Amino acid sequence: FLGTYQVSADVPNQISLNSYISMFVRLILVMGVVFEMPALAAILSRLGVIHRGLLRKYRKHAVVVLMALAAVITPSGDAFTLFMVSLPLYMLYELSILMCKEKVEEEE
Repeated sequence: FLGTYQVSADVPNQISLNSYISMFVRLILVMGVVFEMPALAAILSRLGVIHRGLLRKYRKHAVVVLMALAAVITPSGDAFTLFMVSLPLYMLYELSILMCKEKVEEEE
């Protein structure tokens, strides 16, 4: 993507190897964290921080956050690419719901 990207014919590309590599490192770190979402949800569920009902309740909010995250991750701004990045993120969120435990009601 960055190898052929050019703002205008009047503006020369001055992409350095250092900036190119730092962009890839940031992208890899973000994708690594995102794809750990189900494991993180399972750990937080075992600790009692979140539960399945909570993730279901905020599903609509999660879709908005995941779309924003997909817009940051996506190298271009077209709708198809945004959809293709946000779909796996949403599937990971749904998998996170399945990995979580139900809320255990405390007996009085």
